Amino acid sequence: MHARVFDGGTAEVSQVVGAMKDLRRLAGPQEFLMVADAELVSYPHIAALLEAGVPFIAPVAAAQIKDEVYAVLGLETARVVGWVPDRDAGKKPGEREVYRVLEDVHHLAGPRKRGPVFALRRILVHSTGNAAGQRAARAKRLAKAAEDMDKLARAAGGRHYKTAEKVAARAGVIAAKRRVTACLRRQVREDEAGAPPWSGASTRTCSTPKRRLTAGTR
Repeated sequence: MHARVFDGGTAEVSQVVGAMKDLRRLAGPQEFLMVADAELVSYPHIAALLEAGVPFIAPVAAAQIKDEVYAVLGLETARVVGWVPDRDAGKKPGEREVYRVLEDVHHLAGPRKRGPVFALRRILVHSTGNAAGQRAARAKRLAKAAEDMDKLARAAGGRHYKTAEKVAARAGVIAAKRRVTACLRRQVREDEAGAPPWSGASTRTCSTPKRRLTAGTR
């Protein structure tokens, strides 16, 4: 076992290349596979690993993959893998979490246009358990956002929210606070004077996965 101690203030991202060189020196003529966390996935690190001929595996945060990639994916094209997590070992097949995988190529460009673009093998994994958890969490955040929007609808046109701009600004704060900006649509209506015309009840219409909240009075 090889270990090194770093100062607590040392940036983790700066340790990847050094660790790779240490492990390569220890491995000698033998090949080794470098497994690291998401800090490995950066242009300088990938360049150093490819130049050294070191194979590697590292996770990439889902947020770093563009929405367009997810938008064109379909579960029907993914392959089901026969892996069963320990927590599902005692469950019936129909109750177990299902994992599906897709393989594609990720092109990683550097900060400079003249730099090489690296083509990397990428495995996309879909978990039914993870998806269910995300749906539940999203529904909870949307429900809380709906409550906040209802309060805003009742207050619109009042002392604190006399203009549509103030209403829209507050709606933006709510969406950011509840972390539903990407899946919430809002509409602010005005009267002839340019002020929000409502002062009471609110209505909401919902769709999946986007949620539309329209607040107002008749």
